[in-house]
Amino acid sequence: MFTKAVHKNLIVFIFLLALQAFLVENICISSIVNPDIGVLVLAHGGPSTKLIKNEENKYGKLPLWNKMVIDAVKPLKKKFNIEIAFGMADPETIQAAIDRLEEKGVKKIVAVPLFISSYSPIIENTAFILGLRKETKTSQKELLFIKSNAEFVMTSAINSHLLIAEILLDRASELSKNPNDETIIIVGHGPNDPGQNEKWLKEMRILALFIKEKGNFKDVKVATLRDDAPKVIREKATMFLRETVMMASLKGNAIVIPHLIARGGIESGIPERLKGLDYIYNGKTLLPHENITKWIDLSVTDILKE
Repeated sequence: MFTKAVHKNLIVFIFLLALQAFLVENICISSIVNPDIGVLVLAHGGPSTKLIKNEENKYGKLPLWNKMVIDAVKPLKKKFNIEIAFGMADPETIQAAIDRLEEKGVKKIVAVPLFISSYSPIIENTAFILGLRKETKTSQKELLFIKSNAEFVMTSAINSHLLIAEILLDRASELSKNPNDETIIIVGHGPNDPGQNEKWLKEMRILALFIKEKGNFKDVKVATLRDDAPKVIREKATMFLRETVMMASLKGNAIVIPHLIARGGIESGIPERLKGLDYIYNGKTLLPHENITKWIDLSVTDILKE
């Protein structure tokens, strides 16, 4: 049996715990740089076949790919009102994320496409949905405008950003033993359109120059898989990749690095394309890496200065 004094002290203790929780929550809220600004992270999302258990109940079970993105965004929740919309320019998931941001009172939303390249129909369609682009190659009947009173701006995708180059260098260095005898082959997904594919490769070559210089590698090559293209184009891309890896292995050691956002996608198919060849590969993607979090933060900060 509790005495009256003990019972009173217990009530006071519970009250203080509740007060502490309230203060912590409000400190976190007050630490947000600008409550009027919302951040909408746009990400492809992984296949539903690779589900994992996630600690955040609002997401439930979700693909490993998605979980890796959620983990990268989480540290920014103390700085920004931030939400994620998974999907390929999916109006439904984008609208839901925007609604969550507007419930927090944001007036301006910065859309951050966590995609490899800005040269993609997905990026074009997303800009169209947000009202930032007047037309798109996709049939406009297939795309729905979102409903929002907020002002929208949109950053670039990761393209050839230095922070991304540093991640790829880390991935290559992890597998490297003798840089002077090694050729790094960076492999991206790549779009269907030949013009856009060349723009992808141009950005990847910029990354390659950084990796070669900083890592002192013999050479750094780039290639795209073009997985969604017609069979003839896809097979041609595979042949080019195989030839690149084969030539590199004949002159030294070939190290293949996937230039992909997260695991749980096409990185597992790269060994199948390179079957029978001599190369080093561990399948590690850009995530997990702190530079993705830094890139999102910097992208938002930079565009708000404009």
